[in-house]
Amino acid sequence: MWHAAGYFDESDDNDRAYAVAGFIGHQMDFLHFEWVWREKILEKYNLEYFKASELSSGKGQFQHLRDEPDNLEDRLFSEKEKNLFNKIKAESIDIIVQQELLVGLGVIVVRPDYERLLEEYKSSGTLLPHPYFICAHLVMVESGFIINRINHDLSKSQQGLLRPVFDSHEQYSGKAKQVFDEFCGKNPITSRCLLPPIYETEQDYVMLQAADNLAYECRRLLVNLEHDKTRPERKAMTRLKERVYKIYKLDYCALKTIIEAQQPDAIPFEADIHNRHQLIQELDQMEKEQNEKFGISQIQHADGQAVKGSAQRDRAKLSAEKAAKKTKGKRTN
Repeated sequence: MWHAAGYFDESDDNDRAYAVAGFIGHQMDFLHFEWVWREKILEKYNLEYFKASELSSGKGQFQHLRDEPDNLEDRLFSEKEKNLFNKIKAESIDIIVQQELLVGLGVIVVRPDYERLLEEYKSSGTLLPHPYFICAHLVMVESGFIINRINHDLSKSQQGLLRPVFDSHEQYSGKAKQVFDEFCGKNPITSRCLLPPIYETEQDYVMLQAADNLAYECRRLLVNLEHDKTRPERKAMTRLKERVYKIYKLDYCALKTIIEAQQPDAIPFEADIHNRHQLIQELDQMEKEQNEKFGISQIQHADGQAVKGSAQRDRAKLSAEKAAKKTKGKRTN
């Protein structure tokens, strides 16, 4: 049995966008990441931790790198400061992108749409979860999709489990067990390869700092798309997409669907913002070609089955997996 983990953090501007994002991968890959991150970011710049919002503002852990650390009130970055902070940001992205086996996931809530729906539901007494729990639910479902896909062709003794790790938060950590129990009840397939989530600090679990970096850029991406479409995509987000599988944008319609009509072990809409991970994309394309051959076009569920035509999809999946093995063999040679 092999062990994977998913590290996730949140980013919120309390007005326009709320995001939860992070990376899943094998524990050994995360250990290597931690060694590199500590050496090339934390030790190099004398930081206790990396937080993208503090880097952007030049405060917190990055205040000591300012020209005048004790005089920051209403002061813009100097050219020297700007170049230094851009360099640190680029170096942090370099480390993430160079970890080839990381898979990035993210969910972003459009804050005004959430608030609108919150008001509409008040009259009916319908409970709308906090954006954190909505986003955390979806990243765990998507994580379960991926691990189930990897496990599909493995014997039981070889199958893997994934432990979700979230940045500790006083408001959310106490509800972790209750929320995960409810998640398992609603999603019996995606939850079978997930261990109960734990909440840790970004100082103890360095990978949470990379998750913070992605969550911050996801939120900024949505702000640009929704509120300032004339601005080009941030360079950091463009580069991070090399390690991103999917990023979901939850607007009014998507939120309403989740609350009123979401089926177990299914995400009932496509990722609005995404750059599919190359290895998963290849398998997806093989399955798609086989599905078209058998005339299958159904909602995808966690176990790889369609809502209808499961026998056909079994044949299609088997053919796709054989093709994947054949392709893998060619790569090895």
